[in-house]
This record gives sequence, C-alpha cells and structure tokens, in this order.
Amino acid sequence: MSYIVFARKYRPQTFDDIVGQSHITTTLKNAISQNRVAHAYLFAGPRGVGKTTTARILAKALDCEKGPIIKPCNNCASCKEITLGTSLDILEIDGASNRGIDEIRNLRENVKFAPSKGHFKIYIIDEVHMLTAEAFNALLKTLEEPPEHVKFIFATTQAHKVPQTILSRCQRFDFRRIPSKDILENLKKIVKTENLKIEEDALELIAKYSDGGMRDAQVTLDQVTSFAKDKIKATDVSQLLGVVDDEILFGLSEAISGKDPVSALRIIDRLINEGKDAGQVVLGLIEHFRNISIVKISKDLDPLIDAGEEKIKEYRAQSKEFTIEEILYIIYTLSNTIDFIRKSNIARIPLEAAMIKLTRTGSTLPMDEVMKKLDILSQVRPAQQPLVHPQTRVEGHKPEAKALAQPERSETVKPAAPSGISELLSSWQNVINYIMPKKISIASYLQEGYPLSLESNTLTIGFPKALQFHKEVLESTDNKRLIEEALKVVTGIELRAAFALTESGNGLRRNGSSSGEEDYGDGMTGQEIEEKNVDPIVRAALDVFGGDIAGRPTRPNGNANKRRPG
Repeated sequence: MSYIVFARKYRPQTFDDIVGQSHITTTLKNAISQNRVAHAYLFAGPRGVGKTTTARILAKALDCEKGPIIKPCNNCASCKEITLGTSLDILEIDGASNRGIDEIRNLRENVKFAPSKGHFKIYIIDEVHMLTAEAFNALLKTLEEPPEHVKFIFATTQAHKVPQTILSRCQRFDFRRIPSKDILENLKKIVKTENLKIEEDALELIAKYSDGGMRDAQVTLDQVTSFAKDKIKATDVSQLLGVVDDEILFGLSEAISGKDPVSALRIIDRLINEGKDAGQVVLGLIEHFRNISIVKISKDLDPLIDAGEEKIKEYRAQSKEFTIEEILYIIYTLSNTIDFIRKSNIARIPLEAAMIKLTRTGSTLPMDEVMKKLDILSQVRPAQQPLVHPQTRVEGHKPEAKALAQPERSETVKPAAPSGISELLSSWQNVINYIMPKKISIASYLQEGYPLSLESNTLTIGFPKALQFHKEVLESTDNKRLIEEALKVVTGIELRAAFALTESGNGLRRNGSSSGEEDYGDGMTGQEIEEKNVDPIVRAALDVFGGDIAGRPTRPNGNANKRRPG
C-alpha cells in the first residue's frame, strides 16, 4: 500500500475529532439533531483549520445510512464512499478551476436530479470566491430556492471577495486559527501512534510556526520525520523551516541591552551566511520583543505567549534589561526595517543598520517623565552669563565674566575700553558673534584664532602654522576692516588687527598636568574650564536630564571613557 501522509491519515472523521472549532461543530450537531439543517453554508477562515474537513463530515452525517445523525458510523457504504471521495451524491468542485458561467449552468441543470443513494445531493465548492461575477449571478436563484434534496457548502479563505448577494443566502461560519497548545496535543498523539522520536521543543516549534493551521503542522511533522534520521531536535526543525533559533534572538536582544554593536553584527553575519532570510530575522525579533513586553507588563499575561515555562522564565529575566519605552522603540524601529528590507536589493544592510541604531541608542524616558523634567527646567531662571569660547583662554589667565551684547535700551551705555589682553580675551566670543551674521565664513576662520598680544592699540591674532590659509584670508582689506569694526563695537575703542602664526597646535596654550588632564592656566583642567563656560541654562538642562555635551568626556563617575549622546 502506498504511503499516506499524516494530513490525510489523521484527518478528522467526526465532529468530535475536529480541533479548535467547537463553536461551529456544536451548532452543526444541534442543527442536525433538531432537523434544522440549512440549505446553504459558507465556511470562511484561514488555510488548514478544517473547513473542507467539516464540510465532508457534515455531508457524511446527512447521508449516512443511519442518518441524518450527529455522529456518522463511518462503516456504511455511503460513509466509506464519502471518505474515499467516490460518492456520486457528494460533488466537490474546485472554484478556481470551475469558475465560469458554463460550469454553473451545468450545476443548475444537475441539481434537478435526485441523489443516487443518500438522502441528499451535496455540493461542496472550495475557494468559492474564485467564481466570476457572472457565475455568482447564475447561481443566485438556485442557491436561494434549491430542491429539497440539495445542500450547498461553500469554503473560502477570502470571504470578503464573496458578493453580499451570496452571503445573504448562506449561513456563515467563521473558522478560527487553532491555538498552538491544541496543535501540540494533536502532534503528540501522532508521534505516539507513529512511534516517532522527537523532542518536545521541536514539536512546540512546529506548532508555533504552523500559524494556527493544523494541516501545516502535520505536513511539517511529516517532512521533518524524513529530514532527520535519529531523534528529531528543535535545531532540525529550525533548519528545515528556515526560522531563527530562540538562542540567536536572545543573543541579539542581549547585544541591544548591552550596547554591543560588534556582537550584533557578528550574529547577523553568521545568520546570513547560513542562508537565513533577513526579513525572517526581523520578524523573529519583533515577536521576541513582543514576548518580552508581555512578561514585563504582568505575569497574568503569560498564556498569551506560545512558549514553555522555561522559555517564559528567560523572557522574564531579559525583560529586566529594558524599560517598556525602550521595548516599544525597538519594535517600532524593527517594524520600519521590514519596509526598508522590501525596498532594498541587499536585505542585510537595513538589518545591520537597524542593529547599529538600536545598540547605540541612549536610554528612552517615558513621555510623562520628560514632561516633568521640562516643567522643572522651565522654572530654572539663572542670571545670564557670557558664553566664552574655550579657545580664548591663555596660560596664567582667569578671565572675568563679560555680558553678551544686550538689546538696545532707551539709555545707551558706552562699553568700557579693555584694560589689557585679559579683558579682551573675555570679550573675544562677542567679536565673533558680531561678525557671524555679516560674514559667516570670516567668523568661522576667526574662531580658529585667539588674541595673542595687545600693543599700541594693535591687536595681534594668533593662528597655528597649519592654518596659514585662514591668516591670509583674514589679512585681505575688506575682511580686516570688518574685524576692526567688530573690535570697536565690542570694546568701544579703535583697534587695529594684525595676524601672526604660532607654534601652538591651536588657540589654547596647554601645560602638562600631573593629574593626567591638560592644564589651561590657573591650575584649571580642560574639564573644569568647560564646566565653567557652559551656559547656566544649558547646565541646568544637563543636570535635569542627566546628560552631557557631545564630544567631551562625561563628569567623573567611574565611566570616564564613556560618552553620552548629545
């Protein structure tokens, strides 16, 4: 005898054998027992959940020699013929192959004839939504008032494509996806009957990726039985289905929580080299973080996860590494990555980009906490102090605070002339700010220099030798005139500008510091200088949000080598 696949061998033969559709089987059994069987039914739902099987069992229950009966005997000639598909009274029609008006006209002619053996002539039309509009119209009259000996059972995976005129003439039953636990129990029965050697984790994986379809699960079990010679393991199922192992998903999520892009990229490279689809990896990660979010919200939601107790414990342990806001951000980013993968010819690039983004992102605050911090910040009103560029500091000098240019008032106050290079240093950023809106390129060049000396109303501005081009540009007549104009506005006196090249690498003269940091004069380190020159409002924002300015070391806290994102 030829081999019979599991999906056919273990197909339900009674209503009680159907798994996960009790809301339908109960109604049909009651209709049979009360002699209230309708003339037309529409079975709608996803693939592999039992639509055609239920239609055959209903036909068998109606045409059984002992029927109509709730539980067909499966022993009489009629039941056996229906099981084998050879009954002349049960006509199964493929809607995709017989979708034209001519086939429906033939059906209308044949319904007039009485059944040959059974009590009813039953038409089962699979994928009925494939019929043409003309075919549906030709069926309407017959469907509404068929002969008493005729029953129609339609099955479809896309009920929305069936015209309302057809739907209104049928009793509709919506089949549900079968829960994974029910599929798992069915697979265990098959394994026991077939005496197969397979790990429970492998069965759980088959049930999980069957997407609620019993037939898909049975076909996969049949296939993996041929794939693995010895005891079937979860890795065998993963390799067969092309899915990503949970171990890999936990590794990627651990890389995200640990801000480790190197490990994440190495894992992705291994997956791609093994032939895994980048889109499937992203979908697996989305489901992985969905499970993490569920266990983080409440223990009462554990039944919503298709996993065993040990796996749920792993989810709960990893959920401690993330906040809900971070999990939602990760899911949102991964969802956008799916769209990028569909548009890209190289699918691994969007995946790698997403992992780099997620492993380098700072912590995510809840919106209500952000609003609270903004409220705190809005109450901070420190006295405004001058914003002095760090490059205006020189050895042995501790500049005094100078206010930035204030809006004009009714009473004009003439700025005091600088008493020396020290006071001019404290106003240097104001000179640059004056030039900025007039000629931004000159302000940018000038910002690379620093006041070197002040003699006989001539201010010498120094530049490192590497910036000779800056010096030459600023020495042009127009540019020099603009700088001298700015000096007069800021200082209140007429100063001539001169330019010189220095040995220093930049505008700051740095001394060695025994503490390991560079000394900028007055025994102050670069960290202290920057702290001193941060605007009070900016400093308040940094304190409230626990941040730091990008591009500089964080405050000493044991993580001196780490930098916060700006």
